[in-house]
Amino acid sequence: MTTTPATRPPRAPAALPMTPGRWITLIIGVPIALALIAFTAFSLVSGIGRASYPVNATIPLQSGQLVASTNGADITLHQDQARSSTARLTGTVQYSLVRPKFTVIGTDISLDCHIPTGNCGLDATLGVPADTAVDLNSGGGNIAASGIQRDVTMDTAGGDVTLSGVGGNTDLSTGGGNVNASDLGGITTFTTSGGDVTVNDLFSPHVTLETGGGNVTLTFTRAPASLDITSSGGDITVVLPHSTTTQYAISSRTGGGDYSASSVPVNQASANKITVDSGGGNVSLTEAS
Repeated sequence: MTTTPATRPPRAPAALPMTPGRWITLIIGVPIALALIAFTAFSLVSGIGRASYPVNATIPLQSGQLVASTNGADITLHQDQARSSTARLTGTVQYSLVRPKFTVIGTDISLDCHIPTGNCGLDATLGVPADTAVDLNSGGGNIAASGIQRDVTMDTAGGDVTLSGVGGNTDLSTGGGNVNASDLGGITTFTTSGGDVTVNDLFSPHVTLETGGGNVTLTFTRAPASLDITSSGGDITVVLPHSTTTQYAISSRTGGGDYSASSVPVNQASANKITVDSGGGNVSLTEAS
């Protein structure tokens, strides 16, 4: 009879010694991991618990002008036909879990969001009375304005801006986002820190544009008396209306990229002046065929 020798159970691996480096990793890593787990769970619950409610308010005019400010919202402005002493705001507040407080105090439109994540925002329309200029200051969000027959002044920290059919002067300052505009006839001034600027059907006599980045495309339907563009980056394209009589005094400086203005009639003594200062990107001045 053969006897099988007994086998010993495998020994458990020796525990790793807790070095100072491993203690530091535990002290730092465990709270971060727990925080990430909690944040992910909270975001999931916030996404499920979405709700909304309607808002309706009036904003008094100041000397025939609508002056308003918001800490962040998507705002659409349109021209009403009737004359009035107030502008009308209607819209929807969307939120997650905790209902934010919406207030309009004087000219200040405010939405107080209570949670750091999830959905919280205002999507609103502002009805501007006839023959009323607009001065809007926004902390963020997309802004659109159409059919305003007086001056429009906007200062926004972010978001896209869309303008059309402005009868007066346009003065826009934006911290980011794209600008799309058309049918602008008054003095036009744009100052942007980033994003593309595209303007079609432009018949403004005086245009000043300063941008920190992004492409610039301007298409004129009437010869400008003065055009001044300063860009830190991006391509610049200007399309001028075809004319057998209009000539331009052109001054240009490019820090990089190609420059072309071969189809534009040039006369340095002309009263129609174009100045282009580009830190980078291509510059193209053309005349429409």
